[in-house]
Amino acid sequence: MLAGLRALLGAFRATIVHVALGSLAGWAVWAQFVYRVPNRFLAILLGALTAASVGLTVVSWIAAVFTALKASPEQSRWVERAYRACALTVLGATFYSLYLFTNGKFDLTDPVPHATTLVSIAHEETVFWGSTPFTWMTLTSWRDPNRTERVLMRWDERLRLWGGQPVMVLERQGFYGVRWVSAIEPNVEAQSREILRLAPDALQIWKDLALFYVRLLRFDDARRAASEYVARAPHDPEFPAQIASAMMGRDRFAEIAAILKPVVARHERMDLYASYGYAVAMQGQREGFKYLERAAELRPDHWWPHYALGHAYGVHRDYPRAVASFERALALRPGLADVGRLLPGLRQQAAAQQRTP
Repeated sequence: MLAGLRALLGAFRATIVHVALGSLAGWAVWAQFVYRVPNRFLAILLGALTAASVGLTVVSWIAAVFTALKASPEQSRWVERAYRACALTVLGATFYSLYLFTNGKFDLTDPVPHATTLVSIAHEETVFWGSTPFTWMTLTSWRDPNRTERVLMRWDERLRLWGGQPVMVLERQGFYGVRWVSAIEPNVEAQSREILRLAPDALQIWKDLALFYVRLLRFDDARRAASEYVARAPHDPEFPAQIASAMMGRDRFAEIAAILKPVVARHERMDLYASYGYAVAMQGQREGFKYLERAAELRPDHWWPHYALGHAYGVHRDYPRAVASFERALALRPGLADVGRLLPGLRQQAAAQQRTP
């Protein structure tokens, strides 16, 4: 009975190890898809990882058969060696993927766009006895036009990319200085310019182009494209509001004001007035308060105009009004973390300002 219990525990431990190694292999592949680094030996790396993952299961089955047949230690030794080789391959890939994961996860740099061409897409090339269930693409190198780069292809990219297509590679610096690819998109700029040359009033193309520039952080180009759309579609306030919202997180106040100026002249809406007034006020112009205060009148129960007024009054050193606006915003939307941090200091400054004759 004791021998049977030991055998059961041994089988349980082997199963746990096998599942853990399989999970590590899956995580290693996921990390390489998310934090991609161009690698000319990508096929070999993925082939080795695929072979090792399949090999773990095959060797486990063989080991179970050998155990059932009560094979001698000498006969089982090669099975143990094969299992260890597969396990070491998986662990090596896991450590490499961990390096890529930390290189990308802790990277705070903005992506740098590179225009290039997708040369070809490879899928399920035969390696060893099977095939790798991955897809990668070969791109003309943006570092050296005489070379190519291999990058893993994500599932969503398969649906919108094809061989020979102009693309835009978004590359980041990397926490360790190892550059990695965060996204690959169709080069909307090249395609759109060709269409606009023939049909300059194609509204959807101007919208796509403006959004594309925002994703690439090319805000001045985004402003020009959005302004072209506004000039051709003066009765549409929705798209300018969308572009302004996308730029607001980057504090692109000059571009937001330029886009929305003709829009607020035609449309009296809380979101447009608040965004335009905030952008103008944050550039030091008191004219923005007129629009912000009107936005608060249009929707007195909405937190955003009061929140924007609080920041704008603070920038203009009108601390009592900044405190009143922030308190109103906090009452309408409890939990605004930055307001909670700013209010104590603003209250002190407001009190000092009111004491000053």
